[in-house]
Amino acid sequence: MKKKSVVLMLALCTVFASFVWAKGDQQQAASGAGTLNVYVHMTQLILGDELKDASGNTYRDPNTAWLKFVADRFTAQTGIKVNFVSYSSDGAVVKSLLQVGDKGLDVFSTGFTFTNEEYAKYTAPVISVTEAKTKYDANLVDAMQIVNDSVHDMQIAKGYGEAITYNESVIKKAGYNEIPGTIDEFNKMLAAIKASGVSPIAMHRIENWPLSTISSFAQYIAGEPDVFAKMLGEPKPFSDTAPIGKTLKIYTTWKSQGYFEQEIYPDFGVAMDSVAYGKAGMMLFGSWVLPQIISRVPSGTSQDLIKFDAVPDFGKGRWILVSPNLGWAINKASTKQDQARQFIEFLAKDTEFIVKAGSIPTHKDAPAGVPKDFALIDSRVRSGQVKQMISPPITQNNSNNDEVLKDANLLADNKWAGLPFDALDITRPNDWNAYNAQIDRQNVDYDRYRKQYGFSYKK
Repeated sequence: MKKKSVVLMLALCTVFASFVWAKGDQQQAASGAGTLNVYVHMTQLILGDELKDASGNTYRDPNTAWLKFVADRFTAQTGIKVNFVSYSSDGAVVKSLLQVGDKGLDVFSTGFTFTNEEYAKYTAPVISVTEAKTKYDANLVDAMQIVNDSVHDMQIAKGYGEAITYNESVIKKAGYNEIPGTIDEFNKMLAAIKASGVSPIAMHRIENWPLSTISSFAQYIAGEPDVFAKMLGEPKPFSDTAPIGKTLKIYTTWKSQGYFEQEIYPDFGVAMDSVAYGKAGMMLFGSWVLPQIISRVPSGTSQDLIKFDAVPDFGKGRWILVSPNLGWAINKASTKQDQARQFIEFLAKDTEFIVKAGSIPTHKDAPAGVPKDFALIDSRVRSGQVKQMISPPITQNNSNNDEVLKDANLLADNKWAGLPFDALDITRPNDWNAYNAQIDRQNVDYDRYRKQYGFSYKK
């Protein structure tokens, strides 16, 4: 595509996607000295939750535009205006602006994957690691994107990682009052949900990114963190003798048994609707999906039907990942980096915003607060039924593993998970030949490039 076409496309995206709020007044996109241009992928936070009326029509609830409200508070305190621009979670628009050094982008929510090298090249330091550890939970700081002793992706809160957001009415119809604590009982529940005529698990398979949750579930299965990077030390990382391979096999077994949706969800919103409306039992994602599903519960139905609980014990204990989230980064080309840092810290101290966004504040100057929808899982953690697992720090092991996967043509679009998953034909659920052949190919390709680089897992 020619550069002129790219510029035109980006201009159109900005015109149609920009939403400006400064002390409650709408205005055209601006980049004056007193205005921060903030790109956000979590559109529900600037437009309000997406709801449906009694007729099934979708609308936005402006009373839940929590980021808009905190921006109004920021403007009232500092005089700095905020111009919000929405972007899709693939990050294509933001990446393009960063790559050309566009000064019209100041701050962006980190809703896409960037390598350490890309963070170093395109983003500015938000805060030094030393200072961050005096203001936030030190263990969580270690799990953030760090470049040359500075945090480049400042994640201002914490949330629970991959778990189960489910519709209580669905599992009760199947004969269960709560998510079972063991994998055997969990599998029996999935079979009972399917027998009741409901899809047990909604995933949105039309895209590959939902399968990235396999790497988190693999940590529960192994009972230890960092298993994705630890592929570097596994002789056959995709075989079921290794955590990633074992988790792949479990997911694909669920597919063979018809536990994922049997229809195509055109977008992730429809997949979330399926749980909110009781057409599917659950989703296997982090806590970020919980408030979105709750907001989609149809009028006249109690939102309390949507629960959040830990995954079952796969044999190594029952775990829940605790991760830093609500991340923000600063464009290296921005001329307003100081104002950007001021904005990020303001957000970090605003407990009302963070809790409404479904997270837990971690800044030491932020008042305590926990979303009420975490009550069930919090009670399990407090009682010792569920153990917390801190997300591992991002190290050179992660970069090395990504390099191997990239050269093996397995990194983009999570092909390492998608190719084996799709190899099994649902019309022939007992035929695992194609799956096994794909696993063998991936093991061979991965090992070839691992040896070529001379990489191994470094403790």
